[in-house]
Amino acid sequence: MAKTLGIIAEYDPFHKGHAYCLEEAKRVSGADRTVCVMSGPFVQRGEPALLDKYVRAEAAVRNGIDLVLELPFVYAATGAENFAHGGVRVLAGLGVCDALAFGSERAAESPETAVADLREVAQTLAFEPKSFSEATQRFMKEGMSYPAARQAALLQEFGEERAQLVQRPNDILAIEYLRQLILLEAEHTSRGIACFRPAYMAAEAGKRPEDIALYAIPRYGSGPNGLDEKSGFAGASAIRALLRVGRFGRAMAFTPDKTADVIKDAFIEAIPEVSAWDIKSIPTYEFNFNASRHRGAVMVYPDDLFDALRYALLTMDIEEAANVYSAAEGLENRLIEAAGRAGTFAELVQLVKTKRYTETRIRRLFLHTAMRLSKQEMDVALAERLCARVLAFNDAGAEILREVHALTPETYVFQNLRQEQDELERSRGTISLGIRADKLYHMLGRRALTGFRYSPEPIKI
Repeated sequence: MAKTLGIIAEYDPFHKGHAYCLEEAKRVSGADRTVCVMSGPFVQRGEPALLDKYVRAEAAVRNGIDLVLELPFVYAATGAENFAHGGVRVLAGLGVCDALAFGSERAAESPETAVADLREVAQTLAFEPKSFSEATQRFMKEGMSYPAARQAALLQEFGEERAQLVQRPNDILAIEYLRQLILLEAEHTSRGIACFRPAYMAAEAGKRPEDIALYAIPRYGSGPNGLDEKSGFAGASAIRALLRVGRFGRAMAFTPDKTADVIKDAFIEAIPEVSAWDIKSIPTYEFNFNASRHRGAVMVYPDDLFDALRYALLTMDIEEAANVYSAAEGLENRLIEAAGRAGTFAELVQLVKTKRYTETRIRRLFLHTAMRLSKQEMDVALAERLCARVLAFNDAGAEILREVHALTPETYVFQNLRQEQDELERSRGTISLGIRADKLYHMLGRRALTGFRYSPEPIKI
């Protein structure tokens, strides 16, 4: 029987580093097929994705992923814990995944022990021994942010080597993935561990979470400014920075040819000023987005959220601002005061940021405020049945979908919102927030809802 590998990603955009990680994950796992749970219009760092989710999903399938499912907004644009919770449970809830692969800086240092090292930290974070919990609270009272306090507590618990694991971005997410699997295993085996999420109902859902094999794929640095000319690898943030200033040919040098083709086609279709001949034939092609009114039809920048955020702040009272999902400890007061002084999105970030709250946390607060996302809405959605929209697939992906539908999985996979309304009734809050996020993203790029599609068909390749 075919072996299925699960991956959680953003692919904004899918670059050569992603291609390497995917091929290595397939090699070490021996998987025949791959399903990816991918963020939709907004991503974990609290920003709009640079590229539309269907563009990113198509690039992923053309580069070797067989099925791309959308991670619901209620998980995608949140902290690492909730992001990992959604991604892991969507994959495990399909009932067909044999393996889960993730990038890890620790795997580059010690490939043989990386999973065990990361799992040791994840186990502590999952069940929080009294000594660790008390240390974390003490450090936070001293003014540390939660990530810094957690690292200090781990340093006290394990020493420097383990504490370093929560300093590096890929290891942080890897630990959260493992933590969520540990909690899932505890629920499934009925060990009496209380968990703040609904229990995993795996009786008829195919493969069990404890049977999922884990693979840590080495992640290496990308050199100065996120670019490594010698290897041809670059971080996604560096590629996005090149695209934002119109250095299209330069950015595409760090992506696989199939990714470049998908993005080029999106530019040609959406921007009348783009010459198909030039963009396809000039390796150093550049484009002045300031001279085009159509840039947003292809790319959405973090700054595009500024007007929506200020409008939300102008039209909500302090009680509503305090009730925004990620607002806490008076941050809403700081945000409202700063909004009257800042002239740009970047200025607003700097005015609101504090030692206790990271810039990424602040960016997520901005997004949740622009969405008018309340704590009650999130509580309802997070307690609902997991669901995932199909974004793109190939023949092997269609085979995975048939297997999923033959089970009674915890994760409900859907393709058409209109045709599957009855089944999605159990996920009404999740779907409603997803549609709101899609509408906001569409308006950020196009300044209107003209052309918005309520339930587009997935891309079949």
